[in-house]
Amino acid sequence: MSDTHAPARTTLHLLNGFGMDHDQARVHVLPSVRKLLALLAVREEPVSRAVVAALLWPEATARRAAACLRSTLWRLAKPGEPLVEAVDDTLVLGAAVDVDFRRARRLADAVAVTERVPDADAVALLKADLLPGWDHPWLHAEQDWWREARLRALEVLSTRFRSAGDRHRAHQAALAAVQTDPLRESAHRTLVELHLADGNPAQALRQYTAYRVRLRTELGLEPSPEIHRLVRPLMGGR
Repeated sequence: MSDTHAPARTTLHLLNGFGMDHDQARVHVLPSVRKLLALLAVREEPVSRAVVAALLWPEATARRAAACLRSTLWRLAKPGEPLVEAVDDTLVLGAAVDVDFRRARRLADAVAVTERVPDADAVALLKADLLPGWDHPWLHAEQDWWREARLRALEVLSTRFRSAGDRHRAHQAALAAVQTDPLRESAHRTLVELHLADGNPAQALRQYTAYRVRLRTELGLEPSPEIHRLVRPLMGGR
């Protein structure tokens, strides 16, 4: 009798915090193993053992770092399929491991090159931070890249949703961009335009005013003429 069960799946969560599920059940992961899995998850190409050891244990000698890596590999959880695969003298995340960050990264890339309107959960995926609270040099560049990539994708999505007549999701995407970067004028401008299109001039003016006050307070700057022109008719000559 053939086995009709679907193959076991392991999901690695890097968005909004680290987590790992196997067959939809949360798996406890030791701190050193978390860092190893996260490093291999954000770097899709195989990474040499020496580089992995140096990145994860930068203050240790090369010999000590290599020993720490061997110990961490030995401590890997065994959920059914290999979490880490060795290829010659390199390490790579197991092929059967699904990573939410990789899905989000593919979504951001797709938004930039296609006109397709994505699924309803696209905004939730793009608004999530990459491992918030993790402060490791090997992760900083990826966190910075993701922040910019998702901001661009959210703004494109907001425009696309609005063109498709879906103002609700257009607003959600623009608001997610503002929450990610409260000083990003293009996202505030999109929200002002949406409020005006919905016939909510008071809300549009409140959005503009909140942005202007924050920009002045934090950077000592004024909003651009482009966003000011949107609300000038609402300001009674001020």
